[in-house]
Amino acid sequence: MKTLSRKEVAQLIENMEGKILITSHKNPDGDAIGSSLGWFNFLRKLKSNVKVILKDKIPYFYDFLPNINKISTSHSINEQFDWVIILDVSETERTGFDSIPAKNSLVIDHHITANPDSTFAIVEPKMPSTCELSLEIMKLIGENLIDYEVALPLYMGMVTDTGSFGYNSTTPDTLRNAAFLLERGINPYTVIKNLFERNRVTRIKLLKKVLDTLNFAANGKIAHITVLQKFLKETGAGLEETEGFISYPRSIEGVEVAIFFKEFEDGKWKVSLRSKGNIDVAAVASKFGGGGHVMAAGFEYSGEGIENLKKELFEHLSKLLNQ
Repeated sequence: MKTLSRKEVAQLIENMEGKILITSHKNPDGDAIGSSLGWFNFLRKLKSNVKVILKDKIPYFYDFLPNINKISTSHSINEQFDWVIILDVSETERTGFDSIPAKNSLVIDHHITANPDSTFAIVEPKMPSTCELSLEIMKLIGENLIDYEVALPLYMGMVTDTGSFGYNSTTPDTLRNAAFLLERGINPYTVIKNLFERNRVTRIKLLKKVLDTLNFAANGKIAHITVLQKFLKETGAGLEETEGFISYPRSIEGVEVAIFFKEFEDGKWKVSLRSKGNIDVAAVASKFGGGGHVMAAGFEYSGEGIENLKKELFEHLSKLLNQ
C-alpha cells in the first residue's frame, strides 16, 4: 500500500482508465452514501464507465439525492473492474464483500483506526468526514466540475458526520467548505427536512420499544439501549430506521458513554459507541475488532450471547472511567 497526498490522489483519479467501481462500508451512513454518490456524479463528467455498488440497501430518507437510483446493492461483486475507490472505510472486508475483483484500489478515509489493505490510500483522521476530504481532492481536479449534483450529497455527508456541524471535529475549514457547497445552489433545509423530519410511524413505534430497553452501568456513566430482531418484526420497521437513536442515551446528564446494541441478524450484533469526549471509544472498539473515531466508533459481534459481551464491555469501560 502506498500512501498519497491530496494532490497525488487527484492526479491518480484524473489518470484512471477503464472500468471504475465505487464502494463503501456495509450498512452505509450519510458519509458513506454522500461520498459514494458525490464521487459518482463527479467522475461521470470525466469517465464513461463508473459504477457504485454497496452491500446493503440505502435508507429511504436519502432518496432526495441526485442519481441515488444509480447506486446498486448486491451481496457480491461479480464484474471485473480496473479500479475500485473504497470510501469511508479502509479495510476491504468492511465493505461486506468477500472479494472485490479490481486490478487496483484506492482508499479515501478519515478514521483514526484505519489500516488500509489497498494499492493506494489517503487517510486523514483530522478530517471530520470523508465527504469533506473528497471535496478537497475534487477541488484539485477541477472546481468547475463541482455542480449541484456533486455538492448536495457531499454537503449531506458533512452534515451527518459532524452532527449538523455541532461536533468538536467541525473546523473553520469545514464551515468554509460548507459555504462553498451552498454556493452551488443547495438549500440547507432540504437536507435537514429529508434527514430528520421524515419519520415513518414504524420508526416512532420502534423508538418506543428501544427506549424501553434503556439501562445503565458504571454508576450511571454508561447508558445503553438495544434493538432486537423481534422489535423490527413487531413494528414493521427496518434496521436503518434506528439511525440517530443513540443520541437519546448520550444526551442524558452524567452519561459519559452511550452504547447501542443492534441485532442485525439472529445472534449477530452491531455495537455502536458514542462518547462525550473523556473516553476514546475508537480504542475501545478496536479492542473488540472494530474502529472509528475518538467520540464515535463501533464493532460487530457474534458470540455465545450478548450478555457475555455486555459484561466484558461494561467492565472494560468502567476501568477506563475510573482512571
